[in-house]
Amino acid sequence: MLLLASRAGADWKLEYSAPTPLFLDRSYIFVSPNRIHRVGDPESPERLLFEAQIAPNLFFPQLHIGSLKGPSGEWFLSAIFTPYIRLRLVDLESRPVIPPSYIPKLTFQVAHLRRLKDLPGRARPGRGLVLAANLILGHHSNGQNGCFFSNQTGVDPNCEPEEGELPLNEVTGSFSTNFVRGELHGQYAFSVDRGLDNAWLVGGGSFLEFNLSMGPGGITNQQRRVYGDGSGGFNARAERIWRQHRFRGEASLSVPFGETPHQRASVSVEVAAHPYWGAGFGVFARFFHGQDYYNILFLEKVSLWQFGLVFEVSPAARLRLEGVDENCEYAEPR
Repeated sequence: MLLLASRAGADWKLEYSAPTPLFLDRSYIFVSPNRIHRVGDPESPERLLFEAQIAPNLFFPQLHIGSLKGPSGEWFLSAIFTPYIRLRLVDLESRPVIPPSYIPKLTFQVAHLRRLKDLPGRARPGRGLVLAANLILGHHSNGQNGCFFSNQTGVDPNCEPEEGELPLNEVTGSFSTNFVRGELHGQYAFSVDRGLDNAWLVGGGSFLEFNLSMGPGGITNQQRRVYGDGSGGFNARAERIWRQHRFRGEASLSVPFGETPHQRASVSVEVAAHPYWGAGFGVFARFFHGQDYYNILFLEKVSLWQFGLVFEVSPAARLRLEGVDENCEYAEPR
């Protein structure tokens, strides 16, 4: 309806090849000195060879309205599909891959970017503000068909006895849920120079997620009882841009609710460096403490150190033709 309106047609612009990515998942590949524990596995605890988080963000055409230099700033409307997969490879000869976590999701994002008034008397007075809200619809499963509890026999959903008991079947147990998740994000930039080569950024966010029983792959009653109704939490982050090199630190807290037995919060602290010449990738170190986030291992208490590569690749590539002047009105910001 907005696009069909004459006024909206003049104000809104569609970005097809280089949309602006804000507050989305990253891709990681890393190692850890800590071992992986699984109930029912005779080789447990197992040494981890590597773990990967594969999260390419695939954008639909992005809508823009306004301008960063305008009085009301610039707005973005985005729809992003992320075929999110977590993969663990352990040090075993015949079955090295633990069943992956499949978490495909669709994100609807509304974001606002604006430049704030300069502060007088400062060498680098530039300031800016970014606000965003994400609505996410997703699915989380491990692709297995074994029974949920270790004392059950058969294949899901035909398991005996019908009412199982802890511990969980962490080797072949079936795990599946759909979810809806809401996120709020904010980030403040200051000491921004005119070339955008140097700046400080501080911000944070919060989320609330609910597990859904509706639809194919929805959570079952027995899984909901143990896994819970959902989770909530928040994060804080700070970033320094120095000569276009980026150095960031993040801390996050996640708390489940509605589960029996009750589980404690999970905490994650991460530092990373993204060199300018890396063109999107960097190195990181992370400490994670709390519930294991890997599908059916959520009852395992873990304290994991993780070291490796992090990828924040742009969603598209754009070539510049020689001899063609760039239109400044539609030029991309750095």
